[in-house]
Amino acid sequence: MRGLSRLSPHLEAEMKPGRSLSVNRREFLKSASVIGLGGLTAPGALEAFAAPKSLELAEWSYFWVGVDRQQRTGTADVIVNGKQMYVEYQIPVQKKHPYPIVLVHGGGGQGTDWMGTPDGRRGWSTCLVEEGYAVYVVDRPGHGRSPFHPDISGPFPQHAALLEDISSRFTPMAAKAPNASTFVKRHNQWPGTGEVGTSELTQLVAAEGGSYTPNAHALWRDNGALLLDKIGPAIIMTHSAGGPFGWLVAEVRPNLVKGIIVIEGGGRPFEGDNQWGLSDVPVAYDPPVKDPSELKTKKVESFETGVAPHLIQQEPARKLKNLQKIPMVLVTAEASFASPGNPAALEYLKQAGCDVVELRLGRAGIRGNGHMMMVEKNNRQVLQPILKWIDMNVLRAPTPSSLPTRKVEAGPLKLADQGLFWVGASPKKVDYGTIVAGQMFVQYLIPAQVRFSHPVVLIHGGGGQMTHYFGSGDGRAGWAHYYLMAGYKVYLVDRVGHGRSPYHPDALGPISGVFNYASVTPDFQRAAPDVRLGSGDVGDPWIDQFQAGQNSIPNDMDLARNLVTKGGAELLDKIGPAILQTHSAGGAFGWLIANERPKLTKAVVCVEGGGVQGLNVSMENLKSFPSVLVTAELSGRATQPNQAAAAVAVLTAGGCRATDLQLKDKGILGNGHFMMLETNRRQVFDAIRGWIEANVKG
Repeated sequence: MRGLSRLSPHLEAEMKPGRSLSVNRREFLKSASVIGLGGLTAPGALEAFAAPKSLELAEWSYFWVGVDRQQRTGTADVIVNGKQMYVEYQIPVQKKHPYPIVLVHGGGGQGTDWMGTPDGRRGWSTCLVEEGYAVYVVDRPGHGRSPFHPDISGPFPQHAALLEDISSRFTPMAAKAPNASTFVKRHNQWPGTGEVGTSELTQLVAAEGGSYTPNAHALWRDNGALLLDKIGPAIIMTHSAGGPFGWLVAEVRPNLVKGIIVIEGGGRPFEGDNQWGLSDVPVAYDPPVKDPSELKTKKVESFETGVAPHLIQQEPARKLKNLQKIPMVLVTAEASFASPGNPAALEYLKQAGCDVVELRLGRAGIRGNGHMMMVEKNNRQVLQPILKWIDMNVLRAPTPSSLPTRKVEAGPLKLADQGLFWVGASPKKVDYGTIVAGQMFVQYLIPAQVRFSHPVVLIHGGGGQMTHYFGSGDGRAGWAHYYLMAGYKVYLVDRVGHGRSPYHPDALGPISGVFNYASVTPDFQRAAPDVRLGSGDVGDPWIDQFQAGQNSIPNDMDLARNLVTKGGAELLDKIGPAILQTHSAGGAFGWLIANERPKLTKAVVCVEGGGVQGLNVSMENLKSFPSVLVTAELSGRATQPNQAAAAVAVLTAGGCRATDLQLKDKGILGNGHFMMLETNRRQVFDAIRGWIEANVKG
């Protein structure tokens, strides 16, 4: 199965559910804590690593959980309070497993840790979809698409995103430290050297940022519970500082957590804030505990070199009441700063009656991995024993033939490939080290049948994110789906400081205040009732989903424009000639990027965005391609003096080919400013696609 040769008899026994674990502590440390996977070596394992498979998705969309409104003190402003958690999901058409896998990132990272690698290969989320799992990728509050703002998230953790720090912990550069362990010196799976200034390190750290939210454990627990209430029973896989997420959620939803996989995370019991064991919030013990002071502990020495003494309960140990029947595995790499393993957490969980084993990759014949094993050269190989553990320990429920499958309204998405990268990312020296500045996130999807030679690049507006283009937060398809179904390659952009392009104050400077609901509700209310989603009012659940993704804007707009233009030019250099489609306050970027790369711009589609007036662009550079400015019937742009007509006049006077596309002239009525999210968005898309295919040679 999955190209694996048979597991060793020792491992078969260790990994089977229900195995008796009544061994003494010395035997326990010699066996359960050092599981080995015999036979996982070439050539058998190599069968698992053939060319990437094509993908067929029944669904690809997103939503936020834990969206709470609050009124800002001393004002009438209503905002989202920053506790929301973003979830992006993909469900394969051929779903082979009853339970989805929820992927929770570590430390200062975001969900991209699971979605791709610094050198451009597929990440674990896509590998799991290949295997027939539905996958839900989380951005914890204050990270990635769950917007960070210092007014509600607290000060930015400067040292969380230092190139020097990440290099010295996550890459082979750690072996150069004077006190480097023998484990770290074995690290050889990093896709590069790990030196500051190398592209692969810059790509990894481009995703770093966000906040360490106060009361994080309680917030993760509550948001995780809301997620499982929405999607049903699931397996939770966590990493590093996000490690506790799985058992925090299991504490309040024990019947919905079917397995917990902890990749080098979870912490050590009764240390730091973990006053309740492996949690800083109350958990249910048997016999019950009202206060953590009732948990009596003792310090024990480790029998392993390089592992510090740790605390466990005094006997008789209390049991973790809600975690008894949930299988767990703690996974440790051979050459990480976390090596050789986490026997402290393992012993604590076993002592508390949990069904848990530790998987050490080195003993499995998987050599040389560090802490970020999911992005390293052999990431597919690392995933294999984890998949095998799931097969052997997570009870199967419905048969595959009885599993429900849902379809996006556009039909299943058949993809040749998908992935991600950042453009415009450059090291920047600051007084405390080196950070990444100017990064702009790009997520791409390539259809199985490419029918149009030029890809479309989708650039969002104002305080938004690229999510505006791939659905409405309620599972419905968006313009990205429609382009893919029409055979276009799609590249979606999060502009600098937005979404998965993390805000860093020392890269972008101060940002605007937290966006309130009043900044967007008029745009939705203006649309006709039969076109808009919901009422458009504060309190509308759909408006909550939209507002949860709003990012504040850098105050230095000249800097932001220069960075986006630089990144956009780099993107076209990377992917070749493309169509640039923009929206709203993002409209200027189409003209600015085209001005930098006129020979690589095949068209500019500007949806309710600014024209070229006032921009430092050359009309000579804009002559080589057609452009269209799209205006909805009922938007603010339509009720003001026609901005599109004025822009078209300037372009035409400069010798450019420009079209003023008024949707009402096409019989498309009732739309507001966010037409890509409204109920007739397919009709609007078809008008735009019709213009492209009439004016751009594909």
